[in-house]
Amino acid sequence: MLTLAYNRAAIPAQEHYLQQFIIDNAPVLALNAIAASHGQITYIQLQNLFNRQLAQWWTLPYDNPQSANQYEASYWSLIQTLSGISDYQLMGDRFIQHKIAILSCYLLNIGSSPKITLINRP
Repeated sequence: MLTLAYNRAAIPAQEHYLQQFIIDNAPVLALNAIAASHGQITYIQLQNLFNRQLAQWWTLPYDNPQSANQYEASYWSLIQTLSGISDYQLMGDRFIQHKIAILSCYLLNIGSSPKITLINRP
């Protein structure tokens, strides 16, 4: 009789919906964050986007406050960074621009995983 060497734990349906939300929304946010940092869209447009994403997130039920993985933690870190800055910081602060670029590239699957700790979901 054959047995599996690796038995992947089943993901509860609730967690699956949460991860699908992250997979669907993270690349959109990352592209817009890069565009805003290069002046291609306004900071207000970027703010409206992540506020809409947060409003959608808050309608989803979840009981685990921890991020499920590094990808989700990067998404929340980008949201946290963008919500804590002003438009002039986005355009002029090289440290913030670098952080946004690193997180965005990872969320777009064109960069390596940033070294961040897992953060709580909002």
